[in-house]
Amino acid sequence: MKKKILVLGVALLTFIVNAQEATLDKIAKETCEYLNEVDFKSLSSKDLEIKLGIQIIKLYSKYEKELKSEGLEFELNEDQKGIEKYAEKVAFSMIKFCPEVLAAFANNEEDVTDTVSLLYFEGEIKKVSGEELYVIEIKDTLGKTQKFLWLNNFEGSDELLELEKKAKGKKVKVFYEDIEYFSPKLQEYIVRKKVSKVEFL
Repeated sequence: MKKKILVLGVALLTFIVNAQEATLDKIAKETCEYLNEVDFKSLSSKDLEIKLGIQIIKLYSKYEKELKSEGLEFELNEDQKGIEKYAEKVAFSMIKFCPEVLAAFANNEEDVTDTVSLLYFEGEIKKVSGEELYVIEIKDTLGKTQKFLWLNNFEGSDELLELEKKAKGKKVKVFYEDIEYFSPKLQEYIVRKKVSKVEFL
């Protein structure tokens, strides 16, 4: 009896792994097709990273049910480790369909798993405030508010500066990356969201 259960367990595990690989292969193939359509060779490494990240996140949403049933699940706006794991798996599958894309990252000394910097949050600008550092507050449709650090120049920053106080209420998609720094006040390392790009909707 135990032997039968063990055989059944191994068979089930094999089925789940094969199913996950099949779904990841679909995502990898569609990502490769998309990048060839936009002529990835003409893009800068940063633009390629952004397009790659946005595409695999879109495809996660498309195949979310299949991936969840196969044990690959994470929250898009919160689970950084989950996104890294997903990006690594997609990158590994992409080797079968478009190794030249990964070679483009390698030539630029970029890591394809850097799509972590392509987390995003969508909503309305609540306010932009600060003295030494600007903090952008965004509220989504559910009333949830997130704060983002404005630490350097990014795509969309000039438009934000031009809008100034009129920025309040504008609908945006904020791409960001999580950064860790030491807080003298708390005497520990903390993680905050740094703006990488702001897209006006």
